[in-house]
Amino acid sequence: MGERNTVRLIVYSSIVIFLLACSGGKSTVTKNQQIIEAEDLLTEAIADSFWALRADTSFANRALQAYEKLIEVEPNSITLGSKLSQAFYYKAQYLTVKSGQRDSLFMCGYDASQAILNQDSKYRNLLFSTGDESMAIRGVDVQSIDALYWGMANYGQWLATKGALVRLGQRDLHWTTLDHIYDLDSNYYFGAYYRYKGPLLARDPATQSDTLAIRLAFEKAIEIAPDYLGNYTLMAQYYCPLTKDKNLFYQLLTTVITSQPNPSISYYPENIHEKRLAERLMIKAEKENWF
Repeated sequence: MGERNTVRLIVYSSIVIFLLACSGGKSTVTKNQQIIEAEDLLTEAIADSFWALRADTSFANRALQAYEKLIEVEPNSITLGSKLSQAFYYKAQYLTVKSGQRDSLFMCGYDASQAILNQDSKYRNLLFSTGDESMAIRGVDVQSIDALYWGMANYGQWLATKGALVRLGQRDLHWTTLDHIYDLDSNYYFGAYYRYKGPLLARDPATQSDTLAIRLAFEKAIEIAPDYLGNYTLMAQYYCPLTKDKNLFYQLLTTVITSQPNPSISYYPENIHEKRLAERLMIKAEKENWF
């Protein structure tokens, strides 16, 4: 029975990929229509196969469309909701230039995660009884950690372009979420706790003077996942301008630019984009006289 299902999945995957490939010169509307027509063939495994190929922008978009379609059928799926939130983040962070479009995608990613968290009985009951989202977050267990993290990541990026008062108003919620993720899994997503902690400390007027704590957070993230290039670009972006450490800035970004990402690791696509980001940060630093 297992072999039969495997063969069926391969056949289904081939059909969907063929239908999408045939649309090479057609409009996005036509591509979307073909996905809809192949809806009865679409499975989470097929969507995941698109996601695995997200280094190719067309497959990143196909994965997002597939997860959107699947969540309509299974709106209670924690796994699908989390993957959809991550796919929105990826498209906004790496594939979108215009700020308005980025904001819209980040909020879609946040909404996808919230839809899942609101189905968590502990979260929902605590939110209803206390009216405090920070309290409700503490009730989320490890099975919802992906939804919790990607929701925070999307919302954090949306907030990054907003004024200081708006960001400060959400400080407690961000720290509560981040600390709870640490309590659930201190090494989650390649050092995400420390990678996220660094910018939070650096952007908060109350903590940005503690440059040692900021540096230690980034160094811990690098220690946990030395091959995750985002750890280096974030340290260069948020720590080095704060301390006016020009040498470290270029050292970190040179490490990223000269690296040879391993295609076999799960975050290979992100690493490819981080290399491009490192180049843009160098140019931006020169234009804006960061040092």
